Amino acid sequence: MVPSLKPALLILASFLAAGAPWSWLNPQLSTLDHRQHELQTALSKLPALPAPQPLEHAGFHSGLAPQADSVRWVQIDLGAEYPLDSVVVIPAMLGVVEAYGFPSRFRIDASNDPLFAESDTLLDHFSGNNPPSSAPWFVAGNGIKARHIRFTATTLAAQPRGTRRFIFCLGELMVFSQGRNVALHAQVLAPNSVETLPTWSPRHLVDGAYSLGLPVHPDETNGNGWHSGISTTADTAKWVQADLGAPRDIQEIRLIPAHPRDYPERSGFGFPRRFKVEADGRTIFESTDFPNPGDTPVAFPTPGLRAQTIRCTATQLWERSGDFVYALAELQVFDAGKNIALESVITSSDDTITPSWSRAGLIDGRSSSGVLLDEVSWLADLSQRRQITDELTTLEVQRIAALTIAHSRAAWLASAVFCLAIVIAWLAVLRSRRSRRREMESLRHRISRDLHDEIGSHLGSIRLMSELALRDGSVSDSLEEIHRLAGEAAESMRGIIWLVREGDSPPLTSLVEAMRQSAAALMRDIDWHLEATECKSATASLEFHRQVFLLFREAAHNITRHANAAQVRIEVHWRAKHFHLLIEDNGCGFDAAAVTAGNGLANLHHRATVLGGTLHITSSPGSGTCITLEADFS
Repeated sequence: MVPSLKPALLILASFLAAGAPWSWLNPQLSTLDHRQHELQTALSKLPALPAPQPLEHAGFHSGLAPQADSVRWVQIDLGAEYPLDSVVVIPAMLGVVEAYGFPSRFRIDASNDPLFAESDTLLDHFSGNNPPSSAPWFVAGNGIKARHIRFTATTLAAQPRGTRRFIFCLGELMVFSQGRNVALHAQVLAPNSVETLPTWSPRHLVDGAYSLGLPVHPDETNGNGWHSGISTTADTAKWVQADLGAPRDIQEIRLIPAHPRDYPERSGFGFPRRFKVEADGRTIFESTDFPNPGDTPVAFPTPGLRAQTIRCTATQLWERSGDFVYALAELQVFDAGKNIALESVITSSDDTITPSWSRAGLIDGRSSSGVLLDEVSWLADLSQRRQITDELTTLEVQRIAALTIAHSRAAWLASAVFCLAIVIAWLAVLRSRRSRRREMESLRHRISRDLHDEIGSHLGSIRLMSELALRDGSVSDSLEEIHRLAGEAAESMRGIIWLVREGDSPPLTSLVEAMRQSAAALMRDIDWHLEATECKSATASLEFHRQVFLLFREAAHNITRHANAAQVRIEVHWRAKHFHLLIEDNGCGFDAAAVTAGNGLANLHHRATVLGGTLHITSSPGSGTCITLEADFS
């Protein structure tokens, strides 16, 4: 991998791994994440969706249709015109987690005309993405006055088991006006429906039994409600009565079944199969074979009723375990949406009094599992939970799509960075080549200057000596000087040729060998000795070799010409990019402080400066000379 490319890719990889850049690559992710956080916060404040309750009455089932786009509808008659607060639709459940037969597209209309020639559409909804949920649909009525409510399915659900037929089913249809469900036990019109008792019937659409259970905020308080005395036979009458203290207007009476914590598998604990509800001795409702309601409230609409006492009498008790009992978690009596039974006085035929069962437990505002909530508000909250959950599902799909776009942009960015790195690396190579060419051009100029200064000087001297010899006739002395100058010229030529022949970064052992050959050529009449470090792996630039070699040759030339030395010791060492050169002779020496020019000392100092090193010259008359070079190389 190109050296400059790897760091760029590592930086990009770490940037993407941090997670933060995805929103930078696609700003839509920030909006989606912010909205998800808002929805999750709102969701945490809503009641949890209860587990579906097993019911004998599942609800309404439409007739079968050959195509999904077949239109099926069901309609209820409220019996009078009411200002609508809200309409609540609860899906049907049939032993499954998802809603059974709930249509993907439907419409809810309100009208005073049973034929719906004129109507107000309260909701027209289509959802093909999210699976149906058991959560309710809470639709605002906006105060519209109407007598008839119609639910029209325009896109049906496929019937299970792959029959290629289509249906729609509903668990309960509730219409609230001034805090009361005015659809309870209303007349139902369904021109195309299935009736398979006890599971499916149009009447089950408005019987008050639905799969969501009780509107409860669970707690750990020990209180189950009221419990009658225990009987050995089922056909024993037992009653419990609430005295409101004075005649009151009553719109609805509601019984809340018990479900004790110590009987977790027995919902509808103690609820009788046969019972009657009386108000001041008048019978409001009487059942001969009432199905167990489980954890579902049992409500009786009583519009126009005015009474002081409400009595609930069981005529056939509930079988417990070889004996028979009558029990209720709560008795509620509503006037204008308010439970007026909370301040009543409870009497009964007999009681079973324990820490969890008492008369007061019948009017404490609790079920067996927690505090009873306002049904309308609870249904509205569950509907909002469904809406938030559906939106979160949609947001997650959008987020995956947005993240895919971010990934694609990241891939393009990585490709762009890769290409940019390649271009940068290519430009760096070109720059390096140009720099190398400039360095080689500079080196050629320096070598040319060396040839001019060294070889040209010697050849000029040879020419001058030869002319003097021819002119004066002193051939022998001139020939000897010419021989010496020719030798020095040849040695200089060999050194320059060695510099030209070496590569870009020659090993320092080559420099030592060149110094050894140069010493042999320049100091033939002197006893010299060279000690060097043997480390073949160390290399230095060609310029470093050139400057050191020329410094050494200058020093050797000065020794030969001026020192009159008999012995010369040379040390060459290097370690950790540091180079050490020592040249010591036992010649005549000189007063270093008195020398201002000549003898090549200025050249020695100049080359040491070029090397970025230090040069120490120690000498005194009659004591020889020691030259030390310390320099770093790369």
